[in-house]
This record gives sequence, structure tokens and C-alpha cells, in this order.
Amino acid sequence: MDKRRRADWIAGLIVLSIGAPLLAVGATAFARGEQARRQAPVRGLIGPQAYAAFSRGETFPQHYLGNDRTAPDFALPMRDGSTWRLSEHRGRVIVMNFWTVTCQPCMEEMPSLIELATILQGRRDIELVTISVDRDWETVRSAVPDGSPLNVLLDPDRAVVNGKFGTRLYPETWVIDGEGFIRLRVDGQRAWSSALAVQAFESFR
Repeated sequence: MDKRRRADWIAGLIVLSIGAPLLAVGATAFARGEQARRQAPVRGLIGPQAYAAFSRGETFPQHYLGNDRTAPDFALPMRDGSTWRLSEHRGRVIVMNFWTVTCQPCMEEMPSLIELATILQGRRDIELVTISVDRDWETVRSAVPDGSPLNVLLDPDRAVVNGKFGTRLYPETWVIDGEGFIRLRVDGQRAWSSALAVQAFESFR
């Protein structure tokens, strides 16, 4: 090997030895940035304290974030007399809200849920369903009029809301991924039709 070729070969090794780690650092930084971008909407929904606790593997008094709990299957009646069964909606992200007309925060967030239902119309990847624990459809109608795009199920004896999901305080919203795993529970009122909320649901597809 002549001196020029040897010098070129050594220079190439030097460039490779410097460039490869830089590329790795750049790829790692990009991956972390992409992960942070995807996680930002969820962090915004549950707050930085809760998100930090979950990131450390800890629990938090409010909310849930994880992927190791399977949602219990259930079936409840819809307003049109048909039955809605959770297991029949696999493949979609299910956004499920528990509420009652006697809960003021529930009534305050209801317009945003109705608007979210309108936003999600026609989408095959995300489905919104709400479960009322009120006594009858006439009571539900006072909050969600006939013709609304919002899917409402009725659970007056709370066999699903309390019996299967353990909910006692409203409103409470659950997000279940397409494989049936509970990914998120948000306690309390939120602006569900916001871009932040929609992006959070999309992150669980």
C-alpha cells in the first residue's frame, strides 16, 4: 500500500470512528424527541406530576397510565335498543366516559364530548362511547338530546361502571387500545374535543 492510499485509509477510519458515534447520538436524540412528542399530549391531560410518577414506575392518587391491565368485557343497552359489547370493537381505540346528570363537572364537560363525537364521526381507528349511571333514557335525554352523535349506554345499577371498573366518582374517562388493554384513565373534567385530547387518543393506536 503506497503512502497516499494508506493516508486515505487512515483518514477514512478516523472519519468513521468520529462519525459513527455522532450518527448514533443523533439517532438516539431523534428517537427521544419523537417519543417526547408522542407523550406530550398524554402528559398534558394528566399533568406533569402524575406523568413523572408513572414514568418512574410509581402510582398516583388520580389517573392511570400503563399497558398491563386488560379491560373487562361487558355489554350494555344503547338508546336504539341494540346492545353495545366492548369485545366487538377490538381494533379500535375506545374512549369511554362515565357520567351522570347529577354531576356538575360531567355536565360542564358534556358539550366537549358531543363535539368530540362529531370530530370522530367516520373514523375507524377511534371510537367514543359514554356510559350514564342515571335511572332511565328520559333522564339521559336532558343532557344528550336525541339526534346527538354521542353514543350513550345506560348502566343504572352500576354493574359495569362500579362493578367492573370500580368507578365511584364522576366524570371518569378510560382509554382502551385496539388489543383490549387499558392504557389511560383520567379522573375529572377535561376539554375532550381539544387537539391535545385527540392527539393523546391517537398515540394509543
